[in-house]
Amino acid sequence: MPEESTTKWSHAPIAGPLASGTTPALTLARSLQCTTEDLTKMAPFDLFVAQLSSDSTEARVDAMKKLALVGEAIGTEDTITKLIPYLNENIANEEDDDDEILLLLAGQLGLMVPGLIPGHRAMPLLPILERLCSIEETVVRDKAVETTSAIVPLLMPGGEYDPGQPFGLLLGMAKRLAAADWFTAKVSAAGILPACYAFWNAHGQGLDNVDEARRELRQLFKDLSEDDTPMVRRSAAKYLGKFVEAVAGLTESAEEVVKSGKTPVISDANKGLVTYELVPIFRALSSDEQDSVRLLSVSCAGSMGCGLAMNAGLTAEVVLPIVRGGSKDGSW
Repeated sequence: MPEESTTKWSHAPIAGPLASGTTPALTLARSLQCTTEDLTKMAPFDLFVAQLSSDSTEARVDAMKKLALVGEAIGTEDTITKLIPYLNENIANEEDDDDEILLLLAGQLGLMVPGLIPGHRAMPLLPILERLCSIEETVVRDKAVETTSAIVPLLMPGGEYDPGQPFGLLLGMAKRLAAADWFTAKVSAAGILPACYAFWNAHGQGLDNVDEARRELRQLFKDLSEDDTPMVRRSAAKYLGKFVEAVAGLTESAEEVVKSGKTPVISDANKGLVTYELVPIFRALSSDEQDSVRLLSVSCAGSMGCGLAMNAGLTAEVVLPIVRGGSKDGSW
């Protein structure tokens, strides 16, 4: 094993057989019920499993902090065929997992792609992230949404997928989260919908069901924006800007477009979708009874303007009144 890692993850070099940083602190050796000598001889994956199987929370946290390093030590193939299935079976399905461990898991999975796991082989990570998107703890869900949104654009091109994949998995994931009984999953659904829609826009052309799939995704977002739970509507308002950019087919964020000084090129079809489907959502959220929802929706004004191709007339009619109303809102 190399004495020093050359991947993007930076860590202090550690002496011993597991010099890539997978060795736990010696103070944790007692929790593994083995001698220090046996500990240093353990293979990285076996050591990881032993730590996660420990009753010591400290040992489990230490192991999860080094998940990406363990993957680096065992290589891409074993990470995909051994490490990820182990996590899916033993961690992501445990109802009583510590929130700190789940938060670390969501972040470490993001570190693996695309440096260790090529984007087109990252689909097995999505079921784990879907489960993390439903966790009650907010910071875990937010990190899972962030990681999911970063991985989805990397799923193509390349890869030997079954027919209809990964499109079917993404659509199914969005539907399950949006239709969940508990609001936590719905909050996350609003967060992943922009990445899912952008993926269908970028790679779904030529598929028989692309128009229907995109229609379903837009309907899911509309339903979330009208949900009875304020937290769900707040999440829809938070991610409305990114969803507008995805539906409009923008390849850059609204902020990047504005900084470039260029007028975005948007097809008439996409501009029509923004005008007739997303503008009503924008207006509804900007007049929501919850002040936090109104505030977040007003912050999407730049994205809405770009989604309308910076058309002066449409912007003055749609965006400007909402910005003016927000500036006069007595709640802030």
